[in-house]
Amino acid sequence: MTLPSRIKRALAALAVVGATAAIAVGSVAAADQTVNIVGLTFEPADITVSVGDTVTWEVTESIGAPHSVTSGTPDDPDTGSRFDSGAEGLVEVGETFEHTFETAGSFAYYCTVHGASMSGQVVVQDAGASEPPVASEPPVASDPPAASEAPGASEPPGAGESPGASEPPGAEPPHEAGEPIPPERKLLAAGVLGATIVILFGAAAIWRRMNPA
Repeated sequence: MTLPSRIKRALAALAVVGATAAIAVGSVAAADQTVNIVGLTFEPADITVSVGDTVTWEVTESIGAPHSVTSGTPDDPDTGSRFDSGAEGLVEVGETFEHTFETAGSFAYYCTVHGASMSGQVVVQDAGASEPPVASEPPVASDPPAASEAPGASEPPGAGESPGASEPPGAEPPHEAGEPIPPERKLLAAGVLGATIVILFGAAAIWRRMNPA
């Protein structure tokens, strides 16, 4: 039984996606870092990596003499027990030594040819460990509001103004509940109502003439 061409193409696409994901996961899981050997120094001298990472030391500036990358310190009885490039290499530009760190911890190293003056350190963290959070600064107390900005404060009335005098002179005071309506207002309301009724009846009569049954 043969598979349709569409299914074959879909399976091929899934295979490509899976391979790409595997490569991406592998690159995240194991990252390489480089330390340059410049003259008589390691640059950077101190680095931080994760468990499973590989560190490569590379000569980028030669002095014509060999170097070594040796774990420990000059007075350490176990010097070179974790990693050691030997004292005969790392002379010419481009020569390298690499080591993969499988356990967490701090690992000092130095050059056995030039002693403690040419040294460094590799800090290895557990996979997924993050840098410690930076302590935030305490909030700065704000200055108290000025007297003119105090909540609820309002500007004093201008010269010659009395509090509450907002209506222009001569304005008719509003009608208050309980007071009798003046006769002229009653007449005005009646006239408006009558005119409205006449207009409505006239419009109705015109509509009937224009639309006979």
